[in-house]
Parts: sequence; C-alpha cells; structure tokens
Amino acid sequence: MFMVVLCRVSAVVMIAPGVGEVTSPMVVRAGLSVVVAAAVLPTVQDHLTEVCTDALHQPALAVAIVAGELLCGAFIGWLARLVGMALTIAMQVISVLTGLASVLQPDAELGASSTAISHMAASFVPVIFLTTGLYALPLAAITGSYTLFPPGHMVMLGDMAKSVSEATALVFGLAIQLAAPFVLIGTLWPAMLGVLNRLLPAIQVYSIAMPAQILGGVLLLGMLIQVMAGVWQERAGDLLLGLPGLGVPMPPPTP
Repeated sequence: MFMVVLCRVSAVVMIAPGVGEVTSPMVVRAGLSVVVAAAVLPTVQDHLTEVCTDALHQPALAVAIVAGELLCGAFIGWLARLVGMALTIAMQVISVLTGLASVLQPDAELGASSTAISHMAASFVPVIFLTTGLYALPLAAITGSYTLFPPGHMVMLGDMAKSVSEATALVFGLAIQLAAPFVLIGTLWPAMLGVLNRLLPAIQVYSIAMPAQILGGVLLLGMLIQVMAGVWQERAGDLLLGLPGLGVPMPPPTP
C-alpha cells in the first residue's frame, strides 16, 4: 500500500511547481515524496486494502495499478504546473512586445525566443509558491484524489484531457490579462511608427524606435511587476483550489 501511494505522491512532487523544480536536488524531492506518502497513507488506507490484496496475487494487476497511480499523480501535478506557468507566459509575451525576444536564446520548456525576463519569472514562481503556502494545495489534493480516482479502476482519460484543455485556456487567458498594458502599447506603438515613417521617410525609424521601445518596456515592467505578481498569486490560489480532490470548481475566466 505504501508503494502504491508513493507512486501517486512522487508523480505530483516531481511535476508540481515549487516542490518539483528542476533546480531542486533530486534527494530533496525523493525525501519529500517519502515523507508525504507516509503522511497520506493512514488517511487513504481504506481505498487501498482490497485492491492491494488482489495485486499481491496478480502481477499484471500490480503493474496496471502502478501505471494508473503515476498517471493520476502526473495529471494533478501537471494542472498545478500549468497554473505556475501563467506568469512565465505573460513575461514571454511582454518580451516579444518590447523587443527583447530572440530566436538565438531557445528555452527547453517554452521554446524559442526565450529571454531573461521569462527566466526571471521562472525563478520568481517557486519563490512565491514556497513563501505563500501555495505549494500545499497540490499536496492536499492527493488525499482527495483517491475518491475521484480509486486505485485499480479505469483512468478517465477523456475527463483528464478536458480538464487539461480547460486549465490551459484559463492559464493563457490569465497570462494575456497580466500582459494587457504591454499588449495595448505594443499594438499602438507600431501603428505610430508606421505613421511617422510615412510622414518622414528619410528618418531611420527602426534605429530610433527600438531603443525607446526596449527602455520604455523595461521601465513599465519595473512599475508593474509588483502588481502583476500580486494578481497572479491571487488568481493562482483560486485556480489551484480547483485541482481534483480539493472539491472546489475552477473559476471561470475573468472578462
């Protein structure tokens, strides 16, 4: 029973933001998985007694149970990871609109055009998770998930895919809301430059505009970063409360 619980817990810990960052030592994450599994086992033991007894005599069933537990844990951890990526995606959008994106700086997680601003957000997210207690919500969802995903039963792949798609839509909507001032200015700025280029064709508009665009974007980010982080933290808490097992539905997108 402990090994079955450890499979689901370790999958959540390895993927969830805050506790599952790649910069965290593997020994720390493994130790956290063992400790959380030991704490969760007494509360979910009733869900495991029958199926684990059968698995002891059927190796194929044991393999199926382990695979299902890993999938359920990865599903919960991935939903939490999506919420944590909202701020990073917003910073990536800001980087593109301010002229700081470059195809020469690829990122393994976000793809090409990664910038220092998006990497700053990627380092900022685990700090907020660990200092505000948001990391506890994915771990708390593990206990309740045994009611929704009992061990030994068929995994609901269709519902999982629907939940991931809905969470992705909410996260991208939140990212665009966080970057809304930059989206507005980034839309008006090229139009102004186009008008200026038509009025004064002899001026090198690009050479004049790019330094002003980069400097203005950095100054605006410096003024709004605290507000953006506060809004993201509040919305992330609401979205994490909608994780499977916590019993609170995910809030609809804010218009």
